[in-house]
Amino acid sequence: MHKESALWDIEQLREEFKRINFPKYQREPNIWSRTEKKRLIDSIMRGFDIASIYLYEYDDGSLDCIDGRQRLGTIMAFLNEKPDDEDEGFEYEPMNEIYEDQDLPFEELAGKKYEEIMQQANDGHQLAEDFKEKFLNYGFSVVKLTGSRRAEEFNLQFTRLNLGMIINSGEKLHAMVGDLRDLCFGRLGEHSFLEEIGIPTRRFAKEQLSAQILAQVFSIEEADEYTRTRHVDLQRLFKKHTSLSERHQDYVERVEEILTLLDDALEDQSILRNRALTVSAVLVAWKLDIDSNDEALELAAFLDEFLCRLHWQLDKGLDFDDEFRELVDFNRDVTQASVEQYAVRRRTDKMIEYYKYWTDKNQIIGDDDYDGHPGEECRDVVR
Repeated sequence: MHKESALWDIEQLREEFKRINFPKYQREPNIWSRTEKKRLIDSIMRGFDIASIYLYEYDDGSLDCIDGRQRLGTIMAFLNEKPDDEDEGFEYEPMNEIYEDQDLPFEELAGKKYEEIMQQANDGHQLAEDFKEKFLNYGFSVVKLTGSRRAEEFNLQFTRLNLGMIINSGEKLHAMVGDLRDLCFGRLGEHSFLEEIGIPTRRFAKEQLSAQILAQVFSIEEADEYTRTRHVDLQRLFKKHTSLSERHQDYVERVEEILTLLDDALEDQSILRNRALTVSAVLVAWKLDIDSNDEALELAAFLDEFLCRLHWQLDKGLDFDDEFRELVDFNRDVTQASVEQYAVRRRTDKMIEYYKYWTDKNQIIGDDDYDGHPGEECRDVVR
C-alpha cells in the first residue's frame, strides 16, 4: 500500500466530498452528539489540529474514507450540506470545558448557523467575514492511500487507527469481514424482533446482540455448553466463521425462525428490556425446541408473567417479597458479568426451570406462597 500526505482546506473538502464513499466497516454516520460536533467546529476556529483523515483512492478517482467519518460529516453538517445528519445546520458555539475562557473565539457569532454567518459576511459584517475566511481556509491533513492488495486491509487499518479511542465493541465487530459478520450486521441484526425490544439502536447494539445469540447457539451445538461472549470472543467467532459451513447456516436459519416466532407471539417485546434477558429467552426457545406458533404463544405467556414478577420485585429494592427472593438472585446474572459463561448458564437454566413449573402449574414459582394476587399486582406496577 502506498501513502501520500496532503493538506486540504475546508473549501477543498466541499469540492471533494461528493466523491468520498463510506464503507460498511465504518462507524454509523451520526455517532457524535451535537455537543461533540460543536467542539470540533470550535477547535477549527481556534486553529487546533484535528486528527488526520485517511482516504483510499481508486483508479477511477473515487475515494473511500478509511478513518475520519465523524470529522468529515460534522464539517459538512455545519456547512448545511449533509442532509442525512440529524444535526444538519447546527449552530456555532465557542466553548471551553477545561477552564474559564475570557476570550472565546468569535463569541459574538455564538448561536448562529453557518448560513446566517455567511449572510452577515455578504452584508459586510467584518467579524463574519473573518469567520468565513478562517473557517474555509482551515487546513487539515489528509493521508491518501493507493495500491492495496486486499479490501480487508482497510477493515484492519480502521481498527488499528482507532486503538485507544472510545470505540465500542459493536463498532469493532462492524469492522470485521466474512459471512457471519455480514449476517449479524445484515438480516439477523435487522430482525424486527430485535428492533422492538427497546435496546439502543445506535452503535450496533442489536447487531452485537445477534452475534451473542449465535455464539451461544454454536457453542451449545458444538460443545453442549454455553460460552463467554466478550468482544474478543465474538471477534474470534467472526474470524473462525468468515465462511459459514452448511451446518452453521442451518443454525442461523433456525435462530431466525425462533426470532420470528417470538416476535409474533409476544404482545410487548419491550418486556425483555435488555440484551442479557433477550439472549436467554432465545436460548430457552432453542433448548426447548420451540417450533410452532402454539408453543411460541405458551412461551410468550410465560415470559410475560415471569418478567412481570421480576421487574415488580426489582422495583421494590430491598423491600422485595421473600416468596420471590429467587428472582432477585436471578437478576444478579442479568446485571453482573452478564456475558460470562456461568451467568448465561445460570439464568437460562433458571428460566427453563421456571418455564417447566409454569407449564405444569400455570403459575410462577412463589405465586402460591404469596398472600395476594401477584399477576395483578405486578402489572399495576410494571405496565
